[in-house]
Amino acid sequence: MTVSHWRRSAHPHPPTTLEASVCVIGAGICGVSAALALQKRNESFIILERHALASGASSRNAGFLMRGAACHYAEAIDLYGRQSARDLWRFTEANLEGLRREGCESLASYRRVPSMLLALNAGESNEAWEPDAAYAQANRAGLERSLSLMQEDGLEVGWLAPGGAEAPSDSAWKSGRIACALVNPGDGSVNSYELMKLLAGKLRVHPALGAKVSSPILENQEVFAIEPDGNKTLVRSADCTIRCERVLVATNAYASLLLPQFENLVKPRRGQMLGLAANGRTLAASYYANDGSEYFRQAADGTIVIGGCRTYFADQEVGFEDRTTLPVQNSLESFARAMLGYRKDETLPITSRWAGTMGFSPDGLPLIGPIAPASPIWFCGGFTGHGMSMGYKAAHEAVDAMLDNREPLFALSRIGAARPHR
Repeated sequence: MTVSHWRRSAHPHPPTTLEASVCVIGAGICGVSAALALQKRNESFIILERHALASGASSRNAGFLMRGAACHYAEAIDLYGRQSARDLWRFTEANLEGLRREGCESLASYRRVPSMLLALNAGESNEAWEPDAAYAQANRAGLERSLSLMQEDGLEVGWLAPGGAEAPSDSAWKSGRIACALVNPGDGSVNSYELMKLLAGKLRVHPALGAKVSSPILENQEVFAIEPDGNKTLVRSADCTIRCERVLVATNAYASLLLPQFENLVKPRRGQMLGLAANGRTLAASYYANDGSEYFRQAADGTIVIGGCRTYFADQEVGFEDRTTLPVQNSLESFARAMLGYRKDETLPITSRWAGTMGFSPDGLPLIGPIAPASPIWFCGGFTGHGMSMGYKAAHEAVDAMLDNREPLFALSRIGAARPHR
């Protein structure tokens, strides 16, 4: 990240220097959750945020509070091994339980609804999202295998098929597009920005900082340097310098803008969404279709939010730019029509369109640990589109491992040392 000479030199006096035990960079779900973990351990901290609270992906996602990862359980076992997959699913359950302890269920936007991983029926259109027969069969087989494995591993799970007594009668199931669903019964959904305000509202200025700051989150403070200073570390922004013992970089997709050696470790991928007025449509669950390529749910205010279709335009949906694109939005509209029962000649009641940038790790798992052996600078991120499902718990793991001087879960070191950018 960069700050111009003019911005740095605009002050009549040198930037304010603040002393804290830990400087957290980034005020998204990971950074704010890390601050909560530090507060529980009575550590002094400051969060530096280049824009405003949750201005990145933490307020631009679908608000799924969902168990699991980007892949279904059987695929996770194939990728990581059975014990690691089971531990990952338990980790995401603990993430949701932690958010409930923080009071997320008290929010007006919170809904305790299941999430359902859908296999769709094969179609014959040229729409990018519509599965062909081979994919539809493989998708269903993967979910069936996941059901069996989850039951064997003691994970609460359900199964629904059209016409079954327990199948919902909402708009998605009435569409005739759903072949079957793997059900996560303990999940929820929320307005993610409302959740972030709840979490941030729990933070207090540590007594060690006295009256030097009015809030532990300093917004509009873009960090441009992290430098050693004897046995301490200096984190510099235009308006302030934080002198601290440790730094936790919680910028997720934007990691390489501050740490260039992370260019090949955390890849920025853009996700797009749209919002629709309900107009009589209803959804009884949070839905995750085509192996998570598409996702949709109904908010507490009735709005239906639909996201995805990124994978069909993957080469274009990269980088940090916050914008929607016509190919993805057209595909989302097509998907919305099919899943909600709109005719092609009907006007969709679209109320909003937006985009957000996600941070993808090389293996789809979070990255936690020092950026180099024994470094006081730690990173936590790489949630691969599941920051709300992993960020709270991952941040607590990062803080505990950092302060206790131990190897963290999802250790960054498993990927290999980050190479300097050339």
